[in-house]
Amino acid sequence: MNFESHLSEIASADSSSHSPVKSGPCADPFEATLSALRAPVDYPAMTAAIVPGDTVAVAVDPNTPQVLRILSAVIQLLQQSDADSISVVVSDEAVPSTMQAITEVVGEAGAVEIHQPSNREALRFLGPDVAAHPIYLNRLLVDADFVLPITSGRCGDLDCRSDLHGFFPTFSDSASRLRCLGPPSQASADSSDPNEPAMLLGAQLILSVTSSNSGEAADINAGTAIGIRKSLQEARHVPASNSPTSLVVASLDGDQQQQTWQNVARAAAAASRRTDLGGTIVLWTKLSDAPTGCLLSIYENTTEIGGHSDTLGTDELPAWDPTLPPACTLRNLVQEYRILLHSDLPAEETEALGIGKIQSGEELSNLTRSFAKCSIIRAASLCGATYDWLDTPV
Repeated sequence: MNFESHLSEIASADSSSHSPVKSGPCADPFEATLSALRAPVDYPAMTAAIVPGDTVAVAVDPNTPQVLRILSAVIQLLQQSDADSISVVVSDEAVPSTMQAITEVVGEAGAVEIHQPSNREALRFLGPDVAAHPIYLNRLLVDADFVLPITSGRCGDLDCRSDLHGFFPTFSDSASRLRCLGPPSQASADSSDPNEPAMLLGAQLILSVTSSNSGEAADINAGTAIGIRKSLQEARHVPASNSPTSLVVASLDGDQQQQTWQNVARAAAAASRRTDLGGTIVLWTKLSDAPTGCLLSIYENTTEIGGHSDTLGTDELPAWDPTLPPACTLRNLVQEYRILLHSDLPAEETEALGIGKIQSGEELSNLTRSFAKCSIIRAASLCGATYDWLDTPV
């Protein structure tokens, strides 16, 4: 989806645009990836860091802009290295079409699997966190001699607890994820340092891909966490007018992988940081997945979201509901803001969640005409932080 064609329908007298980064789309993501990995910041070339016989694991954030082109370049370089075997682990946020496309890109070069946070057999014990809770991570990442994360370079990650490597809690166990979903004060005190899994793994190299307004790859950088942090700080787009407004229009630019409830929640959280309390947030998407699971409890303030009362055995992990994180974020936000959603869903399905419906460009024009000022956030899910529910109003 590209929101570009709807910009002319914004009728507010004064509108300001917010972008994920200052840069426009990368001319050739494949070649840019090869160049980044051949000359990372503060790190040797990737192929030089792999010694004969090494097992290599690639951890993929499927929301990474133009992830297929990026991964194709990574696989090509790995095949030119001394690696003995290649495994590709994909975050469980991958939609089926993305997972199928990734499998086709990897082909005979290696094994591909989607992360399973509740499957004890798919995990390995990494070590205890600061509160003595066990940290489990995907077994392929723990067992590998060399690990490369491919991550969405969200500048919002600089402002929250997220691990720039993208390992935690994305590739962790369900129990660790649930601890991260506690109230901010509790999460800060009880959960592990998000950077700790990367330190325990000994993983240093990161491939970070920022997004343009259209949801395409912008800056592609490889390097250590320090180097990537610096590149994100330099890439961050700070608009001339940075004060909150009563109306924010946030779009989910990009392919079908971006049109998920997880990304709707990220976009809403990013928009809320630029919206006056009690203001209006318009989320312009092509979302087609009906709300299920915890999402159905967003508007029921008396209902606990994602409660787990089952008694588990020593080696058992709680079931993981992927709708829990977006539900936690959206429940907080619908209480503080008026949220309108453009999607492919019937109005009754979103209105039951306390989220209004906006159906057309004409309605968008009529709405924005009633606000003197409006902020526009393109590729909004890639504008904020990876795990926005850790930093939303309560």
